[in-house]
Amino acid sequence: MNPDVVAAVERLSAANVLSPGQAALLGRVARRGLVSVRLEIRMLLYAGVLLLTSGIGLLVVEHHQDLGPWVITGSIGIAAAACLAWVARAAPAFSWSEVSPPTVAFDYVLLLGLLLLASGLAYVEAQFTVLGPRWGHHLLVVGVVYLLAAYRWDSRTVLGLGLTTLAAWRGVSVSLTSGSLGTGDPGELRASALALGALYVALAALVVRRQWKAHFEPVYGVAGLLLLLGALVSGALDAPSGRGAWLLALLAATAFVMWASFRLGRSVYFALGVLAAYGGLLRTLFVPFGRVRSVPLLLAAILALGALALIFAAHRRMSER
Repeated sequence: MNPDVVAAVERLSAANVLSPGQAALLGRVARRGLVSVRLEIRMLLYAGVLLLTSGIGLLVVEHHQDLGPWVITGSIGIAAAACLAWVARAAPAFSWSEVSPPTVAFDYVLLLGLLLLASGLAYVEAQFTVLGPRWGHHLLVVGVVYLLAAYRWDSRTVLGLGLTTLAAWRGVSVSLTSGSLGTGDPGELRASALALGALYVALAALVVRRQWKAHFEPVYGVAGLLLLLGALVSGALDAPSGRGAWLLALLAATAFVMWASFRLGRSVYFALGVLAAYGGLLRTLFVPFGRVRSVPLLLAAILALGALALIFAAHRRMSER
């Protein structure tokens, strides 16, 4: 219970600023008599979607021979169509501004339908090899479907899934050019991550500037920075040559990200910049000491504490604005 808020509600009610109904509701909230369980419900729904899709996958693996590919494909397709049909029927009209979901379960039924659709397409590709050697393009198709669904039904969860799927498509495509999955050239993978990350960051700025679902900006921004900074950290740690250039590029990028995010009030972006700089500097701590590990481990721990302190201080400063 917050006694200051309770007293404030009573004063506003006595001054007729709040109606009796409003005062009663706010008083219950201040006295902790009315507690929201929306977060817990959303977590349970998300866990339910994951468990259901995992269960379907296990069912397919265990009974693939008994049911046959056509029965499995049809069943998954019907389930996905039922979920998406309900979503289409319950969804409000499209708008470029933020649209509240009609129910708390809306986003999760949408997510379930799209995951089932993607699983069905993957199963069809595995059984009938529709795309043949270009099977990696399956991820491109699924990623585009996710993006279209995210915009039509205003889902940041689905948007994040779509951006992740497109990044996976690029990684798989680069690997397949080398003959098999997992053998892609690290330089090409970094270049692809840099290009896609820059595109996502540009889209984050564009949706805000054009007001095209401006609330999607954090999803684009976080995905873009993870790709961009992750590629730079990889170069600074693992590039066979030019590690110094990669490290300088990383430090310059993180400095710009921290400066821009502090001005914009984006604490998540600031934290990503600090953590990327910390990750890139780890190698420079260990190399000079050779096989001696105690000193660099101590320095790494001190640097980690400093990074966390900087993140919390910046977050607090941005919150006070």
